Amino acid sequence: MNYKILPTKEFEKDFKKLDSEFQSRIKNKIKKVAENPERYKHLRLDLKKFCRLRIGNLRIIFRYDSEKQELYLEKIVFGHKY
Repeated sequence: MNYKILPTKEFEKDFKKLDSEFQSRIKNKIKKVAENPERYKHLRLDLKKFCRLRIGNLRIIFRYDSEKQELYLEKIVFGHKY
């Protein structure tokens, strides 16, 4: 049961700034997330409908819709300032 992956324009802009090594690591990890996004860490307070994924110093902020089977890639955060 894979979710359909839908990146935002902001995510794509951040993604293009990365070198090819990080891009391939992110692609591989997102494929794993698309299989079962519910198991990843949810954020709190104002961002509680979002989840995060850590890859090295980067954080991928995403959300998902279980009914539509869609995974929305919102933003890449450099460091942990979100």
